[in-house]
Amino acid sequence: MGQIEGQIWDSARAEFVGGVLSWNPEGIIDAVRTAPSSEALFVVPGFVDLHVHGSGGRDVMDASPEALTTIAVQLARYGVTGFLATTLTATAQDLARAVDAVAAYKESDQGACILGMHLEGPFIDPEHRGAQPQERIRSMDQREMQDLLGRANGSIRLMTMAPDMPGGLEGISWLVEQGVRINIGHTGATLEVADEAIDRGADGVTHLFNAMPALHHRSPGPVGLALSDPRVFVEIIADGVHIHPRVVKMAFAAAQGRMVAITDGISAVGLPPGKHHLGELTVEVDEVAVRLPAGTLAGSKLTLDQAYRNLVSWGIDEAVVIQSLTETPWQRIGMKGHGRLIAGLSADFVVMNRDRRVLQTVRRGRPIYTAPA
Repeated sequence: MGQIEGQIWDSARAEFVGGVLSWNPEGIIDAVRTAPSSEALFVVPGFVDLHVHGSGGRDVMDASPEALTTIAVQLARYGVTGFLATTLTATAQDLARAVDAVAAYKESDQGACILGMHLEGPFIDPEHRGAQPQERIRSMDQREMQDLLGRANGSIRLMTMAPDMPGGLEGISWLVEQGVRINIGHTGATLEVADEAIDRGADGVTHLFNAMPALHHRSPGPVGLALSDPRVFVEIIADGVHIHPRVVKMAFAAAQGRMVAITDGISAVGLPPGKHHLGELTVEVDEVAVRLPAGTLAGSKLTLDQAYRNLVSWGIDEAVVIQSLTETPWQRIGMKGHGRLIAGLSADFVVMNRDRRVLQTVRRGRPIYTAPA
């Protein structure tokens, strides 16, 4: 049994309300009682990152339980209670190793929960590859995916694909039938092709504006689709580097209730600037960005708590920001009703101070991170 008093986030009212949140020994919320509170603690549902490659010097492509544990523990420092372990375009053998590692991972009380996997590639457009290694990109291969799905035992929840690549549209239809949710991304698709991908069951866009054609008023492309189609969830990297803050604000206004704040974080998250790795690539990290030696952005060093502060500072309503970090990511992976602080749900929450700095991250009623005093 546990409880915390403070300003508790009420999703229904979209505001903080003084009160007490309590949970039972199994880590399930049993009550949220409204009461005046002078505690300067702000309690929100745990953050969920659907697109993160690594943290603390380790990468999902390291394909080891030690790497996954390090990532999970490090992400908890930033308010994350759940995440999708995200891969990079790689050889079939290396992807199989990463899938095997996640499928075999034994859940523990250490760090954030691995909710499944996000396969970013390898069936993408080499002309919009971003930092994905060109020599590993290939056309949709149903046999390869059948093998990965068999290994995954249900852990592949999301996949980024280019519908304009050979076999892309047919692959989307087939993967949706297998229960995999599809983001279109790393693509040069026209609006017409992107529309057909959505009609075939794709329902998201990977890191909007990045690794896709720019929005044009006579050729909207994937960006125009994402901003205008209510069926589409929209990932966005709110580090102020990948996208100008004014454009981020525009996207949130256009796609209300569909925005998913992600980090696209890599192994360098939480570490000093220098040379780090992203899969098999060496990247250069400075104080604000991650780049390939040629200058191409290669993921980020963003954390979700910093994304929270950035978005609010850019003038986006705090209620909208919280939704993009909590409820909407759950909805995007088909888990409606999660990401709220209500009786019957897991006691997964973040405790912050007035400056929205993380003081404690709690999963299933147990602290998985507590800031130094």
